Amino acid sequence: MAATERGDQSLGRWSTAGIWGGVFAGVVDAASTIARGVGGLPIGKAGWLIALDAGVLAALGLVAGALVGLAARLRASRLRAGGGRWWVVLPEIAAAALALPLLVVDARAMFAGHKAAALPGHGLVSAALVVLGLVAVVFSTRRYRFRLEASAGGGAWLVLLAAACAAQAINLLVLVRLYAWFHGTLALVTVVLAIAAFRLRPGAGRRWRTRRVVALVALAGAAGWALAMLPRSQILRFAVHERTAIAGPLLGVLPAGLRGRTVPALPRSALAADHPPLPDGPHRRDANLLIVTIDALRADHVGAYGYSRAITPNIDALAAGATRFARAYAQAPHTSFSVTSMLTGKYFATLARVAPGEFHEPISSIVRTYGWRTAAFFPPAVFYIDSEKLKAYADNNFGFEYVKFEYLDAQRRVDQIIRYYDEVRPAKALVWVHFFEPHEPYQTHDGFDRGPGDIDRYDSEIAYVDDALGRLLTYVRARRPNTIVVLTADHGEEFDEHGGRYHGSTLYEEQLRVPLLVAVPGITPAVVAHPVQLVDVAPTLLNIVDIPVPARMRGTDLGPWLARPPAAEQWLPPAFAEVNDQRAVITPDEKLICDLRAGFCAYYDLAADPGERRNLADDRPARLAALRARLDDWIEDHVALEPLPVAERSPAGLDPPPRAIERGRLADVGAAGSLAALLASDAPLAARREAGRLLAALPAQPSTAAALAGAAADPDPEIAAWAAVGAARLGVAAARARVQALVAAPTTEPVLRARGALALLALPGADGAAFAVLGARLHPCDDVPLCRDIILAFGRARDRRAAPFLLAALPEVQNRRELVVALGEIGDRSARDALVDRLESDEYVPVRVEAARALAKLGDARVAPALERAARREGEPAVAAAAEEAARTLRGRRQPASAVDSRSQSR
Repeated sequence: MAATERGDQSLGRWSTAGIWGGVFAGVVDAASTIARGVGGLPIGKAGWLIALDAGVLAALGLVAGALVGLAARLRASRLRAGGGRWWVVLPEIAAAALALPLLVVDARAMFAGHKAAALPGHGLVSAALVVLGLVAVVFSTRRYRFRLEASAGGGAWLVLLAAACAAQAINLLVLVRLYAWFHGTLALVTVVLAIAAFRLRPGAGRRWRTRRVVALVALAGAAGWALAMLPRSQILRFAVHERTAIAGPLLGVLPAGLRGRTVPALPRSALAADHPPLPDGPHRRDANLLIVTIDALRADHVGAYGYSRAITPNIDALAAGATRFARAYAQAPHTSFSVTSMLTGKYFATLARVAPGEFHEPISSIVRTYGWRTAAFFPPAVFYIDSEKLKAYADNNFGFEYVKFEYLDAQRRVDQIIRYYDEVRPAKALVWVHFFEPHEPYQTHDGFDRGPGDIDRYDSEIAYVDDALGRLLTYVRARRPNTIVVLTADHGEEFDEHGGRYHGSTLYEEQLRVPLLVAVPGITPAVVAHPVQLVDVAPTLLNIVDIPVPARMRGTDLGPWLARPPAAEQWLPPAFAEVNDQRAVITPDEKLICDLRAGFCAYYDLAADPGERRNLADDRPARLAALRARLDDWIEDHVALEPLPVAERSPAGLDPPPRAIERGRLADVGAAGSLAALLASDAPLAARREAGRLLAALPAQPSTAAALAGAAADPDPEIAAWAAVGAARLGVAAARARVQALVAAPTTEPVLRARGALALLALPGADGAAFAVLGARLHPCDDVPLCRDIILAFGRARDRRAAPFLLAALPEVQNRRELVVALGEIGDRSARDALVDRLESDEYVPVRVEAARALAKLGDARVAPALERAARREGEPAVAAAAEEAARTLRGRRQPASAVDSRSQSR
């Protein structure tokens, strides 16, 4: 048959198609990036970007094409030999098998959000989407195979190229920076369509001519040169990692040395600056305190900050009598860490990594000890991001004694606050209210219609909150005139200024800059132009009411700038912010954003470029170095001021610690290579010991295997032991026996023994000793982060030997949600009664939600009545939805004879 005759040529043709398809996808990726604008990228470096993108994707396409070509050659030879019909449809089978994992991941991810997960029947919808996706893949592959075997490509290859361009356009324009699974899938689709198009192109696979060879050699050389330039150019790395849709994720897996490092920072001594004595701020010892936060309120959508629409008359009136901080910054562009930073006076996002088991006392707990009553009115959304790191605050509602924790519109929220003042009648109170309305999805409110667009509806939400706030402020001024009012927001909101929407994704002004008004009775209004931060709120209020500020609070007391006359603004420190692996430092005229994982920084001159359009990182290396020094100084101070987790405390002799160790303490996986180098160096013994300890705790990195295997023979027993644990996790066979001996010995240091057991648990055939050692660490738990690692490892192992240990630890509060999830993953029915008890009586909503989901995974239909009862009676919608979905799942399974659990009957 014709198809088999051409089989021997498939390898060359598919390899060629892979190369040219990769080149096309790379050029489209780079060109669309340049067309969208990368401020500061000169023409020469734009050429490097195109060469780098095209070269990397050409190499990827060559590998992919060669693999497909080999499969095609094998299929052709089997068909010539009279192979069965399965060889005929091998392309469809292979395409479906390769697509299935991606389809499953995408279908599940579509319903991973809190609202989507609450939709009834979302599991069935996910399954249906997977089936439809497989049908589409098989059908498309079959049509493509027919065209290819009949040499009937025609203009179809141009259609496929157009489809590749469309996928790239969607990738760049839709849900920018949101949902990695969505963008990863589109990137893969773009490359696959491009390769398929060039394989179908008429004349594909003809004998290579000299000019083609020369062109490919030139491309390879240009790509190699661009790759060599990557570590030397901040702006090129920024363009690749921050703006490209395909090349950035691929190059993100390169070793740190190839991805590049930021410009070396100045020494800390160069940063020292003394300031003269600052004036004393105002003092109101018996004042009431009212903190108002408005979700997602950008500073530039407030009239007092220059917005042209008259949507905030009440906020503007408050600003007219307050100190207005013109450039205030949230510490993170999402609610959870931002609010926690404000209430604790600390940079919580970083502290959650440095000391995840530590509790940082919020202002509410402090003022209560001095006679203030405290009340908080806020929605559950505060704990939606990184809820596990906020567990302590979720458990005690940030230390407030009177709490209304629910979704409620702004007017009814004000009713609650006024009722609190009227009924409780506190002599002096700290009240915090968080209005949720401006958060997406935006809604138009009756009487506040500003138009149909997103920004119009966003403004309608702001106007609605402003109206409710006006009623609250009128009440407070009339009934509690000695109230200090602070008004701010948790973060801003993006409307395509840098190619994205919403918040929680970047450190640009639109997501970070918020209003900050501080109205102190008797203090004349003023404007402070230099940057300040939300972490400054807590120490400022404590100083005003004459309460000592805890030594570990990081915020700045803004009292001197509330004084009349105020302190000079030049003595205000920089502002800092973070999201994911990015950190930012902001001065009056400059901003530096550094991605610690990807190894690049972006520098903006805010005075000349307030919209942050032109990255001057390569043009101003001296300023970049100075600001990077500020950033590193800030990071190092976290280590200096906070206790480290028990499992990661340094031995003596590390003052100051190497920077790789600081990064490792922050759980920065990008530090793994540096830690491995430190481990194999002649650094001080204490540094090498901690490097080994941190490597064993960080996620396993294959690139460190050689260094760990070598260090496992180190003459220092502690280094050798920790290195063996790290090497065993990576599958180094020689290290496994050593780790088994460490775990078996009761005299081994407890943390080392536990980490060794975790390493064994990750390997095939883990014995019971690992389970026993890890289970003993869980109850009682004296190291919350380590316990969490153990619980997660038990869940991943899905081994019933872990169930008794998890059940014994279930009374532990801090990791209870993770315990319930792990029990569900294991699926041992011995956990049934305990999970029913959590569903019906646990005081924490997330635990009850996960208990319902875990019961469904057990597959025991006898708990269906308990789930149905919870669905009817539960007051929390999220729990009711989870219980209903779990009951529906179980109803689809065979009901045993004893249909109702005797335990459930007795309830």
